[in-house]
Amino acid sequence: MNIRVFGIILSLLFGPMGCAMLQEVPLVEIPASRLSCAQNPEMVDGNWSTVGTFAVKGSIKKEYVTKLGYAERLYQSRLKGSLKTETLIKLDAPTYIKYIEVHPASTIPNLALDTNAEEKSPKWILSFTAVEDKRYQKVEGTLPVRFQIEREVLYLRLTANAMEDVDNVSHGKEIGELQIPLKGASIREVKFFERQSP
Repeated sequence: MNIRVFGIILSLLFGPMGCAMLQEVPLVEIPASRLSCAQNPEMVDGNWSTVGTFAVKGSIKKEYVTKLGYAERLYQSRLKGSLKTETLIKLDAPTYIKYIEVHPASTIPNLALDTNAEEKSPKWILSFTAVEDKRYQKVEGTLPVRFQIEREVLYLRLTANAMEDVDNVSHGKEIGELQIPLKGASIREVKFFERQSP
């Protein structure tokens, strides 16, 4: 190795930048005992054998429709209710969170995170702040996905789209009419990470 290159590496390691990197406070995982989730306690229970699933509030109806002024019939899908599903995770106290890891147990369409550092109040729902990292991305597979938070958090809201439950489709009275229930995405665990106090 060239002596000049070796000298540069040493100066980076032991210079001001290198020392700052070596002295950086390590990240620690927040224990499950500090987290709660009324809708899906399995998402934060620390137990890898349990899975939390988003509750759905809707279904899809597919049918032929005759529009006024048109002789032909069109096949249309109509949503009853909402595609949106959500769950809320609370920490035991406002905490500066560096990042979280979502460990999916299914595909999660349009996953988005929002945070709030306040206790509930009349305008509480309006004071959530969007997490821009990977917002509305489709999460596939079962590998953990990291979301950079870098702010104080008391509540973390996770929202995602429901999916068509193609295994439980039923036929309606009319030819071609289908009733398709929706199913929520599933998460095995949500992990929170903070900087350890020196």
